[in-house]
Amino acid sequence: MWRFLARVRSEARRKPVVVTLRAMGRERVFEAYDWGADTFVFEKDVWLNLADEERDPLLVVRKSVLIPKTPGFIMTLTKGNHSVAAMPLLTGQLWNLGKVPPKKRSTTLQREIVCGNIVDDVFELSQRDVMVDRLVDADAWMQTLGIPFENIVMADRTESALEHYRCLGQEWRIRPLAWTRREMELVLRSSRARIASRLQYFHSVRGIHFLSYEDFHLLTDLAREDFAAFLAAMRELVAVPEGLNSSNTRIERYHGHHEVELFGVRPGLAINTIIPQLENLLEGITLRRLSEKEVIVAIRRIDRLFRSSLDYNSLATNESDEFVAAMYRHLTGEVYLGTPGEVTSAFDDRRTALPGATYRGGLPDFHAGADNRSRSILSYISANLSHGESIEYVNVYEVRVDTSEELGLGSTREIVYKTNRMPLPDRLIEKRLALPMAGYGSYMLARVAAYKGLGIAFGSYHLLARHDTGRKRADNYFVRNRLQGDSFGAIPRSRFLMPADEGGSEGVENPDAILAVAALMGSAAAQTMVMKRYLPKIPSCRFGEGKEIIEFGFDVHMMREMPVRVSFCSVRGSMGWPETDWSTENLMRLFNFYMSRFAEVAVELWSEHSAFVTLNEVCERFFEGFASKTRAMHWRYVSRREQFDAFKPDLRKVYNFDAKWAFSLWSLERQSRRIDLLRDLFMEKVNKLTDGQFALEANGDEPQQESPAIRKPPEEIRIDLLQDE
Repeated sequence: MWRFLARVRSEARRKPVVVTLRAMGRERVFEAYDWGADTFVFEKDVWLNLADEERDPLLVVRKSVLIPKTPGFIMTLTKGNHSVAAMPLLTGQLWNLGKVPPKKRSTTLQREIVCGNIVDDVFELSQRDVMVDRLVDADAWMQTLGIPFENIVMADRTESALEHYRCLGQEWRIRPLAWTRREMELVLRSSRARIASRLQYFHSVRGIHFLSYEDFHLLTDLAREDFAAFLAAMRELVAVPEGLNSSNTRIERYHGHHEVELFGVRPGLAINTIIPQLENLLEGITLRRLSEKEVIVAIRRIDRLFRSSLDYNSLATNESDEFVAAMYRHLTGEVYLGTPGEVTSAFDDRRTALPGATYRGGLPDFHAGADNRSRSILSYISANLSHGESIEYVNVYEVRVDTSEELGLGSTREIVYKTNRMPLPDRLIEKRLALPMAGYGSYMLARVAAYKGLGIAFGSYHLLARHDTGRKRADNYFVRNRLQGDSFGAIPRSRFLMPADEGGSEGVENPDAILAVAALMGSAAAQTMVMKRYLPKIPSCRFGEGKEIIEFGFDVHMMREMPVRVSFCSVRGSMGWPETDWSTENLMRLFNFYMSRFAEVAVELWSEHSAFVTLNEVCERFFEGFASKTRAMHWRYVSRREQFDAFKPDLRKVYNFDAKWAFSLWSLERQSRRIDLLRDLFMEKVNKLTDGQFALEANGDEPQQESPAIRKPPEEIRIDLLQDE
């Protein structure tokens, strides 16, 4: 910053006359410098205070915007706020550099002038309502002045700016999302706003007033305690203001959202169910068809409907972690860049873009600050391209978990890249190996390949060569593909809702979708047992903890979106069972341990959807998935028995791979042969969890439905996709 100012003041031609104006309540003196076709306007002595913590406002605008056919740019740097220079510039008071008609000044300032701030040595440009072309234009011009592009940051995460800079591999130049709760809470608090009534909203950068369930719930108290305030709030939501055609909850604003949007509910569900009931209630009040008591009963019924329609129960309170994270994404507009229908993200919210490279003609132009690890990632992608394929862009992200760890030194990175042969970008996960032991990477790859051969649903894994990461020692890393879908335990409730034309507008869940997830989790359970996933220190088989990724897709038989497959995002813990002796005692200990956990997960799944499916149905489908996947893996084994038995990779003896692999194959055969025994054991474990109040029979008869005292699942299932192989 200092070098830039020194160059302007030494190389540019200073205008002989200063301009003195009254702005922001005091006299201000402006100086100007002409540097070729460009002009720089500085408030006098502004450079003396640039070391302060204040944000010094700047403006950048093409001269032709203010005076047609005039070449060059204007940059202003002042104290105070942007209006100190903006208004005098638009009115022609600054050396006649611009004179915009009064009717056009507001639009010009809003649409054409790029505002920014200088913070230390960083130029923060804010797009606001300016077209992205103007923002990019200002950015490119500032770079021609010798300002390093890594010192120019885009302050607003707008969709158009993200799209442009992502295609340059420069998303890291856009201010990253907040990812700690404290940072998000600051954004939420600053967004609080009212329209006219006592209702409080969260006001987003897109102009949407989001009404949370907790704030909506105030209506039930107002109806009882202050009917006039209640009526004013109802009118604010669903009455049609004079001169308009729609109410606030029906005026479309952005991407399907309205001026006022009920938060946490799918837009289609809210507009077709909850809003009409509010409208009917207001009509009944206006026409005096309802008594005050009937109004209270009605708003309580609507309040319960809103609560039951939430995608997540945790969105019912403004203090939950899920609410804070989800609302933050909506307020910043980041939610519009994700998957349709997505409210929260357990993974993407925690990533921060890092410097990498901009590709021109398929060749990388590495950014200053791109570390050797990022360069190795980019080299890996280039080496795996097909003939005639070239990279269009790559963005490298660090998935941040530990707040105390410096950015760039975390264990996990995500790579999003696109080539000229791909319509959609691809995603990879790159991660430091969990253990630094020699040969551990080969041990991991051998387990992945062995179990994939049996049909276990891992993605692709590739070990990277050692490279310097700025740490004291070199590390090994691996790359795997990013799996599509939702982590089990974090599947949005909207995935289970019936379509609107089949009762979905009432918040009814689709039993077929629930039971399909049960079957997929049964399949995952069979694979977990075959892999012998086990962490002895906990102890845990890591089942139902978010390592199973449920993918949804279009089902041609059901003619709707349904759960279609399950995959594992982690190999950690496989071959972890501590005993490998081929004995009935060891086998039964293994069966008892795994079936106990499988039963817990099945009961927890049922308890979340007990209003729409029976426990018997969930358990039957769960075990059907377990049995069918077991038989499929066993068939794979017996079809190539000699090759599987002969698999003995050259690994260090400390990993004991040969004995663990032989035990996996031996126990797979017993798992397949003893399906009936395992079924009885599974049902016994379920029955014990439900205190025997469900008569679970193998023939699928309906159970005696009572209110069983079950072991309740935890309030929040910790989804941790990041700590594993």
